[in-house]
Amino acid sequence: MSMSMDGMGGMGGMGGMGGMSMGNGVPGLFYIQKMYWAVIGSAIAAGTVVNILNHFLAYQRLRDSTLTPAKPKSLFFNTCATITALIREVSYSSLPPLSISGRTFHFAPLGPVLIILAYLVVVLVFCFYKLDTTDEWKWEDVGYRTGFVNICQLPLIFLLAGRQNIIGKLVGMSYERLNWFHRWIARTLWLTATIHMGFWFRNWGRYDYITYQLKHDALTKRGFAAWCILTFIVLTSAAPIRSLGYEFFVLQHLVTFVGFTVAVWLHAPEEVKVWVWIAIGLLVFDRVARYAWATYANLSIFHRSPDHKNTLWANRATFSPLPGNVTRITIHNPVICWKPGQHVFLTCHSVAPLQSHPFTIASIPDDNKMEFVVRAEKGGTRRMFRYASRYDDLLGSGETSAKQERTAFIDGPYGSLRPLRQFDSVIFLAGGMGATFTMPCLRDIIAAWTAECHQTDSSKRTRLTSAKRIRFVWVIKSRAQLSWFESQLQTVVADVAECKRRQPDIEREIEISIYITCDEKLEPQTIQPPICSQNQQEPPTEPTVEKIEKEKTITIEEPSPSSSSINEAKQCCLPNGGCCCGTKVEDEDEITEHVCTCSGPAPPKPVERRSSIEKPPISETPLPPANALTILSGRPQPRTIIRKVLEQAEGESAVVVCGPRGLSDDVRRSVVYLSDERAVHKGTGAQGIYLHVEKFGW
Repeated sequence: MSMSMDGMGGMGGMGGMGGMSMGNGVPGLFYIQKMYWAVIGSAIAAGTVVNILNHFLAYQRLRDSTLTPAKPKSLFFNTCATITALIREVSYSSLPPLSISGRTFHFAPLGPVLIILAYLVVVLVFCFYKLDTTDEWKWEDVGYRTGFVNICQLPLIFLLAGRQNIIGKLVGMSYERLNWFHRWIARTLWLTATIHMGFWFRNWGRYDYITYQLKHDALTKRGFAAWCILTFIVLTSAAPIRSLGYEFFVLQHLVTFVGFTVAVWLHAPEEVKVWVWIAIGLLVFDRVARYAWATYANLSIFHRSPDHKNTLWANRATFSPLPGNVTRITIHNPVICWKPGQHVFLTCHSVAPLQSHPFTIASIPDDNKMEFVVRAEKGGTRRMFRYASRYDDLLGSGETSAKQERTAFIDGPYGSLRPLRQFDSVIFLAGGMGATFTMPCLRDIIAAWTAECHQTDSSKRTRLTSAKRIRFVWVIKSRAQLSWFESQLQTVVADVAECKRRQPDIEREIEISIYITCDEKLEPQTIQPPICSQNQQEPPTEPTVEKIEKEKTITIEEPSPSSSSINEAKQCCLPNGGCCCGTKVEDEDEITEHVCTCSGPAPPKPVERRSSIEKPPISETPLPPANALTILSGRPQPRTIIRKVLEQAEGESAVVVCGPRGLSDDVRRSVVYLSDERAVHKGTGAQGIYLHVEKFGW
């Protein structure tokens, strides 16, 4: 009878113990919950202060009339810059990737990892503070304490999961970055829930009472069900499982999370159900805000322009195929505004029913069109490519014979990064489709340069950007892929030349390099490349739409180390002529004479620039001027590229990278190394380095 009262009384009296003291100075359960949120609130407040300071810094730089607006000029800002440099060196650091059995595993940067570790320490301290876990008579108290700590974490998890993210607005982070914290805090919740269940089982196990509780006690059944559902959610949220199917993951995640919330609500005592209601309220707020904005962004009744007055839906999309199984999706006259680098969730039910995918907006608002460049992988993106190919005469021709518009629905825009116009120098590095992020960011700075050049009254001239130097690097797999953004690059070069002509006394420099490589590790290849031979005369052409429709998409495996892969620095023919190699170009300035061909190195010949230029033809479109673009065969050396820009910087610089994990990790380590090597803001005069790594893929 006594052990029955011990077990049932412990679970049933959980709510009543919230305000009770456990003796010996042990804080009450409700007090622990308040302290938990005091710590979380303090962290969010600190992030908010930093975000406000960053906005003030950008505001100040654009109103600085000196020649070095991005350089700190007071003791306060010098101190802030030094502290920032030290924090960045730690937070940007990451362990080198680990290769096991042919698979490469990448590690998160140290900054987010330290935040999660600090959170874990705080939670565990609150779970066990002043409780003796070696005393079997205190196991019930540990069970109570961990239960109360568990349930008060729910609002934070829901806060971090929403797209209309309150925390993100305060600290200046986009929801997709906060989602990483959402997953790890959910795993911390699973750990504390396991401890909570474990100590109750340990307490009951002294009397062989666990089976009885699971069979006969409703409260125990609901708690165990909640733990089982949470375990399933944590397992299926792992990256390898998510990558198997994005749509399926989202669907099952929503279903299981609803089941988990219901089970927790049934398990929790009345006194702590408020935490469940807060979590549900945050979810409802996120959904209502999203749906309200989506209604505004997609219904034409809210936009009384001539382009939308005769239709119900506001957005109509066109689809065009590009080389490399890529689709260009264009929404003309969009009804919403966005910032460079943002993305939207795009839905087109007539092409890919019941699917919504996040796509980076590859255009800028000045274009008066919302453009996406999307690679066909599987599911909805492949259907979009097939639809575009069906109405196109030739893959990549850029001319459609029967282009049809389709109604599109957008959710967004989402995404945030510090305004790049505030930095003295900006370095963009992109791999393949990563240019969809870096290209609009580049064009936004160039647009500011152009607007400044057209200001006629010099006495009332307004500074629109602090940027003086731009370095743009794009790594692509084949020469044909340059057509994705060739017209934009030509426009950028022309605009900069016009600015220099109008205002030769103002410093504005841009350098663009295109690296061509067949490296499978930079981008998955969907079309089998031809085998290079010494006597090959005519390179194969891009496959036609008819062939694509007939053979679908052929996915090849990565070349083995023993094959003639670019990893051995051998030549590899491109599908439309020319060649590429996988050797790293250590320094473009040191290249004097070299032209790569399918039959090996050609005899040296003079080149116009300090670095070699490879110019195989692409379709019928002329290339940008040779003195504007450097087109190289090989892979870039990010550390050398970044160092050269930093040596000329007269203020804080920004490094922006978007591409495969290998490229992002290389750039991240390079920034940390150069910051430490140059002793940024530590008396050497070297200026700060801001790094933004955009996630490649979902």
